[in-house]
Amino acid sequence: MLSFHTRPVSVRPRSYNGRSKKSALLRASSSKGSEVDARLPVPAFAPSGTERLSCLQEARPSSPANQIAGNAAPATRRAALVALPAAAALAAALLTAPRPASAATALSALDSQPSTSGREDVDTTITHRVALTIGIANRALKKAEERTIGDKSIIPEAEPIGRVVIGLYGNAVPRTVSNFLALVESGNLVGTTFSRVLAGEYIEAGKQGTKRLGAVEVPATVQPNPEVSEASAFRLSHYRPGTVSLALGENDEEPTLRQRPEYKPVEFLITTGPGPVPRLNGANIVFGRVLEGMSVVGQVAQVPVFGPSPVGNSLAFNSLASAIGDDRAATVRRKYGKPLKAVVILGSEVLPEEGEAADAAGP
Repeated sequence: MLSFHTRPVSVRPRSYNGRSKKSALLRASSSKGSEVDARLPVPAFAPSGTERLSCLQEARPSSPANQIAGNAAPATRRAALVALPAAAALAAALLTAPRPASAATALSALDSQPSTSGREDVDTTITHRVALTIGIANRALKKAEERTIGDKSIIPEAEPIGRVVIGLYGNAVPRTVSNFLALVESGNLVGTTFSRVLAGEYIEAGKQGTKRLGAVEVPATVQPNPEVSEASAFRLSHYRPGTVSLALGENDEEPTLRQRPEYKPVEFLITTGPGPVPRLNGANIVFGRVLEGMSVVGQVAQVPVFGPSPVGNSLAFNSLASAIGDDRAATVRRKYGKPLKAVVILGSEVLPEEGEAADAAGP
């Protein structure tokens, strides 16, 4: 019978060269008290921890805490914490110090300036006032049985809802204001309709065309307007409800009409609020604001209008048609916002000035 004898074998841990170097580095760093990272070998030219701290102190910019503690930066974190309350007291003293008299005077003068146009460098003095009487019908056009041969208008009769008084900025844009006054005085606005209503943005009137369909026939007293090509005429913004502007950018007239040499823009809009309409800024000429009758403007803004169907993909199809160059897409978009009930201008007049009104009233 065979027998086997075993003897214990002692296993000696192998030492790796990298570990030996690392252990030696750890022992060296711990013995010298250095702050060098023990995981990386230290080059011969690397500065010691004390030298690096002194370099950082020299490169550190001066602060209130350093100035209070002295020109030299605090050598330890404890010294910095000690100087912190003094720095906070200095900062509080600087914040509570009274302003210079000149700065305080300038701020108070700025707060006291009235703001009616959003631009203080534009003269928005009200030079003229006009009044428009507005009515709303129960449909957009007369029924077929209500029409007769030779009708001058197929706009149905409207029920008056109130009057809108508009103040005009004759000093800011004199030609635009004079043309609007000529349009009002001619009476050509009477019987015309608001062609576009966008709730929360604006209502638009003065679209040119045949009066039989509620459009405006421009009188000969309206002159060519050079302000449409002057940058200074576009400085005022549509930042407040009741802003009245000449509709150049937001214009629903036919492009062929606007391209005629004799074309004179008279279409105007009134912002409804409650917020501004910044996309109109720089595109339209602001020439007035509503002084009375914003409630009437609000009633007009609530009239139902033609628009894309909320069910379906009409907007997507319109965008696709526009992308492939179909002109019918732009034609349909121009009809968005068209009132389904006729909003009619029943009367228009230029109001007399306060002095003229007093003279007309007599003693």
